[in-house]
Amino acid sequence: VADEVEQGLYFLTSVLMDVLVDFYAELRFALQQAYPTEDWTNLPPVLRFASWIGGDRDGNPNVTPQVTLNTLATLREAARDVYIQEVRNLREIMTQATSEIPASPALSNSLESPNSERFPGEIYRQKLDEILRKLREDAYSSGFDLLADLQLMRSSLRQNQGELAANGTLYRLMQKVRMFGLHLVPLEVREDQELYTAAIDEIFRHYGISEQFSRLPEDEKQLILSQEIGNPRPLFTPEPIFSADTNLIIEMWRMIGKAHRRYGPDVIDCVIASMSTSASDVLTQLLFATEVGIQHHVDVVPLFETVADLQAAPQVMERLFRNPVYMTYLEGRELRQQIMIGYSDSGKDGGYLASNWHLYKAQQALAAICAEHGITLELFHGRGGSIGRGGGPTNRAIRSQPPSSYHGPIKITEQGEVIAYRYSNAAIARRHLNQVLHAALTVLGTSEPPHAEADWLDAMEWLSEMGRRAYRHFVYETDGFLDYWQAATPMDELGHLQMSSRPVKRKSGGFTAIRAIPWAFSWMQSRAIIPSWFGVGHALTQYCDEAGGLERLQTMYQRWPFFRAIIENVELDLAKADMGIAERYADLVADENLRHSLFMTIREEHERAVDGVCKITGQERLLDRIPVIQRSIERRNPYVDPLNFIQVTLLHRLRELSPENEDYAAVLSVTLNTINGIAAGMKNTG
Repeated sequence: VADEVEQGLYFLTSVLMDVLVDFYAELRFALQQAYPTEDWTNLPPVLRFASWIGGDRDGNPNVTPQVTLNTLATLREAARDVYIQEVRNLREIMTQATSEIPASPALSNSLESPNSERFPGEIYRQKLDEILRKLREDAYSSGFDLLADLQLMRSSLRQNQGELAANGTLYRLMQKVRMFGLHLVPLEVREDQELYTAAIDEIFRHYGISEQFSRLPEDEKQLILSQEIGNPRPLFTPEPIFSADTNLIIEMWRMIGKAHRRYGPDVIDCVIASMSTSASDVLTQLLFATEVGIQHHVDVVPLFETVADLQAAPQVMERLFRNPVYMTYLEGRELRQQIMIGYSDSGKDGGYLASNWHLYKAQQALAAICAEHGITLELFHGRGGSIGRGGGPTNRAIRSQPPSSYHGPIKITEQGEVIAYRYSNAAIARRHLNQVLHAALTVLGTSEPPHAEADWLDAMEWLSEMGRRAYRHFVYETDGFLDYWQAATPMDELGHLQMSSRPVKRKSGGFTAIRAIPWAFSWMQSRAIIPSWFGVGHALTQYCDEAGGLERLQTMYQRWPFFRAIIENVELDLAKADMGIAERYADLVADENLRHSLFMTIREEHERAVDGVCKITGQERLLDRIPVIQRSIERRNPYVDPLNFIQVTLLHRLRELSPENEDYAAVLSVTLNTINGIAAGMKNTG
C-alpha cells in the first residue's frame, strides 16, 4: 500500500498541483474577459481531487487503520515538502527593502522573532524565513494558518505598490495552499457493508439489544439504529473484546476520529460502504460515526453496485429521507447527500447494456427523490478504466447523463492505468480537466437539455433486458463457462501480480466473490473483451429485425447523448477485440467440445455486435468516422500481438509445471511480464 501511495503522490505533487493552478488561472482569465466588472480573484472550488489510496479497505487486508493514519502523515509531509521548496525559492527573490517601500503594520507585527541580522530591512524575507521554519517544524495546524501568513504578505505588497510581486509566484503558492492545504487531498475510507453488518450484529448481541439483529425486519432495524444514534451511552468498549473483524471495524472508526483531532476534519470527509442494500446499512454507518464524534464532519455514503441494488436505491434513500434522525444529520451537512453508483459490479452482474440503463434510471429516480425532499444530490460515479466497468471519455460520460441529475456536484473515480494515462503528462492532464469542465458547464448551462422520447425509453428498456438475458445465459448459466474462462485467460495468474491494489476476490467463494477488475482485466488480456459487449449484438439484432427498429435506433443515436455514448463506447472495445488472437487463447481449454462451443458463441456474438453498431452509425467499418482512433488501434495492435502469442505459449508451459518445479518461478515471472506488457499496450484494461 505504501508503494501505491508513493506512486499516487508523484502524480499529485509533480503534475496535478501545478496543472490545477494553471486550470484555475485560465478559468479566471476567461471569466474576467466575459464579465470584466466582477472580481474573480478567489474562485470557489469548482474542481478538486481526493484519493482512495491508503483508505480503501474493501477486500484489502493490507489497508489497516494504522496504514491509513500513516498515509495521512505521508500526504501531509508531501504537501509540506512542496511548500518548503517554494517558500525557499520565494525567500531568495522577495528582497523588497522597507527603506524603499514600507511594509504594512500587520505584516511587521506578525513577525514572531524578527531576524534583522540575517535579512536587515527585508521584512518579506524575514516573514518567509519564519514561514519556512514553521513548515519544517510542522507548526501549522492547518492550511488556513499557512494561507493567513501568506495573505499578510500579499496584502502588504498590494498596499505598497507591489502589485506585480503580489500577483506573481506568491499568489501562485497561495492558490496551491488554498486548493491542497496541508493535507494535500482528502482521503476517503471505504469498507464492505457486510463487515459493518456483522459488526453491529455482534455489538448489539453483546449489549442485549438484539440477539440476531441482522435477521430482523428492515423497519425494526431502522427503529433500533435510530434510537441508538441518540443514545449517549458508549457503544464501543474500551478494550477489543469482540471478534477480530469487529474489533478492526471499531479501530477503523476510532482512527478516523483520531485523524480528525490530529489533522482536522478535511483529511477524511467521506466514508463509503460498498454493496449497500438498505437504509439500515446507511444508519449503521451513521451510528458508528456518531460513536466517535465525527457525524458532523463526514459524508456517510452508500454504494449501490449490482443491478438489483441500483433498482432498489431510490426506495432506500426515500426511507432514509423520511427518518427524522437521518434528516437531522443531513441538516448538519447542509442538506447534501452523496450517493455512489457502481459501474463495475453492475456490469459484471448484468452485462453492458443492463448496467448502463439501470445506472441511468437510478440517477433519474435518485435525483427526483432528492429534489422532492429539498436535498442536493452529489452523484459519485464509480467508473473503472475499461468500457465494461464504465470507462470511456469522461466528457462524453458527463454529457450523456440524465438531465435531472445535473443539479448538484459530480464525482468521478479515476482508476488504475487511467491515472498514468491522463496525468503523467501535464499537457494531457490540462486538456483532460478542461474537457471535464467543458462537459459540466455545457450540461449545467443548457436551458433545455435533450430529453428522451417515450419510444426511446421503451426501446432502451427492451434492449437492456434482451442484452441482460443473453449475457446472463452465457456467463451464469452455460455449463463449463467458468472452466473456459479460467483456462482461456490468465485469470488464475493475475493473483500473482504485484501491481494490483486489491486482491482478486473480496472474500472466499465462487464467481460472485470475484471482483469486477480481474473479470475485465483477464478478458482484455485474451483480446476477447466480452464484458464490454457480450449481449449487445444479440439485443441489437433482435430489435433491428422488428419493423422500424433500425430506423428508431439510428434516430436515438443521432439525437440522444446517452444512447450515442453507449454505442460509441462499445464500438471502441469491439474494435480493440481480436477474435483471431482470442481463438489462440481458446486453445488453452483442454475440453475440445467446450472450447469449440464457447468460442463459437463468443465469435458469433462479436460479429452480431459489430454488424449492429455499424448499421446504427452508418459505417462500413468500426470507427470509420474517427480515423485517428481507428489508425491508432491498427498501428498499436501489431506491437501487442506478439506478446499475446508469447503469453499463450508461456501459459501452456506454466500450467504443465507444478509450483514445486524448479522452472515454475522463472516461467511465472516471464508470464507476469507479458501481462504487464499487454496491459500497457491495450491501455484501458481494468
